[in-house]
Amino acid sequence: MSTTDQPPADHTPEHGAAAEPGADAPYADSGPADATVPGTEPPNGDPAGPAPDATPGGGPDDGGWKPWDNREPRDAQDAGPAAAREPSPLRPAQQDADQVETLEAYNSALAHNGNAITLNVGTSQPAEFQRMTLDATETARLHQLHQRVPRQERMADSLRVHHLVVLTGPKGSGREQTGRVLLADRCGSDRLSVLHGEEARLTQALIERNGSRLRQGHGVRVNVGTRSPGQATLEALRLRARERGAYVVLIVEDARTDPGDLGPYAVHHTRPQLAAVLEAHLKAELAEHRTQCTEPGGCTRGRTQEFTSRVLADPRVDGTLAAASSVHWVARFARDLVSCLHGPEEALDTLLDTPHGDLRSLVRRFLKLSEPAADPGAPSPAADPHQQALRITYVLGHNLPLSDVIRAGTLLSGEVLRAENRDTAPARPVFEADLDHLVPPGKGIAAEPGAGISDNPRRARLSDPELMPAVIEVIWHDLPWLREPLVGWLKRLGSDGLERVRARAAVIAGHLLRHDFDSVYRYVVKFWALSRSVNDRRCASLALAVALAADDPWLTERVDKQVADWAGSPRTPFQDSAARAYGTPVGTRDVPGTLPALQALAGRPALVPYASVAYSTAALYLAPDGADPVAEALGRWIRSSNDNLPRHAVRTLLVLGPFAVGPELAYRPTLAQQAMNDPEREETLLLLWQRALIDPAHSGQAWQLLRQWLLAADEDEELAAFLEKFGLRICVDRLLSRAVFHLRRWARQQPEARCVAQLLRSLGGA
Repeated sequence: MSTTDQPPADHTPEHGAAAEPGADAPYADSGPADATVPGTEPPNGDPAGPAPDATPGGGPDDGGWKPWDNREPRDAQDAGPAAAREPSPLRPAQQDADQVETLEAYNSALAHNGNAITLNVGTSQPAEFQRMTLDATETARLHQLHQRVPRQERMADSLRVHHLVVLTGPKGSGREQTGRVLLADRCGSDRLSVLHGEEARLTQALIERNGSRLRQGHGVRVNVGTRSPGQATLEALRLRARERGAYVVLIVEDARTDPGDLGPYAVHHTRPQLAAVLEAHLKAELAEHRTQCTEPGGCTRGRTQEFTSRVLADPRVDGTLAAASSVHWVARFARDLVSCLHGPEEALDTLLDTPHGDLRSLVRRFLKLSEPAADPGAPSPAADPHQQALRITYVLGHNLPLSDVIRAGTLLSGEVLRAENRDTAPARPVFEADLDHLVPPGKGIAAEPGAGISDNPRRARLSDPELMPAVIEVIWHDLPWLREPLVGWLKRLGSDGLERVRARAAVIAGHLLRHDFDSVYRYVVKFWALSRSVNDRRCASLALAVALAADDPWLTERVDKQVADWAGSPRTPFQDSAARAYGTPVGTRDVPGTLPALQALAGRPALVPYASVAYSTAALYLAPDGADPVAEALGRWIRSSNDNLPRHAVRTLLVLGPFAVGPELAYRPTLAQQAMNDPEREETLLLLWQRALIDPAHSGQAWQLLRQWLLAADEDEELAAFLEKFGLRICVDRLLSRAVFHLRRWARQQPEARCVAQLLRSLGGA
């Protein structure tokens, strides 16, 4: 199974399980407020009377002893009926110092159905502890469903040798139930309990009074929250546990805790494979459903197996699991899937297509826009701009190397600081950029380390890629003061030295265009489109393509009009930006309609120095159903009296030349395939090759491309037969002597090249 942090909050009575206090609510980012056990003290510290069903006796771990009884504690089964013994007045004057301390520690002990005991430990402000015995039936069920986690053998060895193991790791990784399974392996399913209480005193509660709360052969699981115990405390706890013959699992929730700082007992806990967790829970839920199904004819094993296979094979499930906030969430998701078994076909589609959470609210909490102040009357604490900049760039840098994320975050931080009214820049410690602290895995933002842990370089990974557009929307609309720094930041990223960073800046701008086209175009995209930098103009065209992908009719019309305005502008940067935009989905979605506009741009002398027309023409050729229209256009261009058009046609040949037909013909160039099947296309290709091989501006690249074609023909007999005849037609007049020169050089370099040697012999150069 999968392990979950807490048993599902909606356990059914037949499992016999009592929900553990603090169990996470399903599909929630954080658990509910601390639950109170009937008969315990209310939050204000006033003692509460016993619950209606409680008996005034001792709990299972105090042997039936009572604070008004001077006898030594004895086993619970010897305590007798609690109702038969009435309390007698206390006699503090007759007690020694140890007895007084004992009475003070246990002065309001209450039993709850023989299962839980609340201990008020302390003096003026006692700390509250709750001990819950875990249900044996539920433990056995979870043990069967448990999916092993990395390093589980090491955890088990520490528990066996030291009687103690410390599990460190993020919430949601299933560490609570892994601890439950580890204890069940050592002690059995019916000897487990959980200790709750004030984090700072939990480990001390197990150590004090000679470890009397540790019982031989029993296991205790304790979550100490963010209070990492010291090594001296852990050593004392280990000694007490070994002396008493008990086993203890401590859980430290601080994901930043280095297991090495907690001695030999600590092991870092990570998630199990969520796909295996889902499969185990899904099969278990379906098996239980079959026993209770009331549908006519019931549920057959074959039907549930078919449903399981269909669900697990659905690619949407992988995306859902990647966005899962916890292992417990996956267990609940399995139950929701089972509810679709007898529903209409669209029920499963609706479940898989529905986001598992409110991403916008999650982003607001992540950026600390929705956190109330600790004191209701005080303002919310201000977040450090540098840390917030790193948080923002982590989300916007999904799949980018962390080095790029940190560098971009520093740039954004600088833009934010310039926008603030500060006399001096704040101090910026070197170690404040701890991404594991600012963006902890398992909190709904950063993905859990998994397959990506071997990335080199390490990359930013989001639990849900849709978080990126969500954070873009939040920072643009909910943080208006951040708009100006964000604009300056995008302009700087657009001129970055790395292509991947420039492309990400364009993607961010494209998403912003979906929310505020006029403002973002005026201050960002227009700046790029008019820039003298080719990289900036690429960003402008890509940003419009990203905006177009929103599939909004109004936005589509706005983008088309803007590109048309660029194309008709007398300014060269605008023309080049338009030519580049036609190579994106702005143009490829309608190849016949785009080609006239691209041809008009190609005929202008202003674009001759740039390769934008050639790359866009190649993109149109590779688009679905684009090969034939583009081939016809190339035929017109290479024969045109406007000398600008043949230049762009030759460049298109050089761009398209290395592209193969596909996996079925991996060595055959797509342009050659067209020419082999169509004499008209062969004539166009012949003109393109002759112009390319003789043009001083492109001849070097063209001869190298011809060499690639001839070498590829050694793996394709049909291509070899075509090129032998086609090569003779190319290499005539002024090209003959050049062809012999190159073919001889290639033959010396690669004597095994058969097609090269054959063409050389045919030209009389052998």
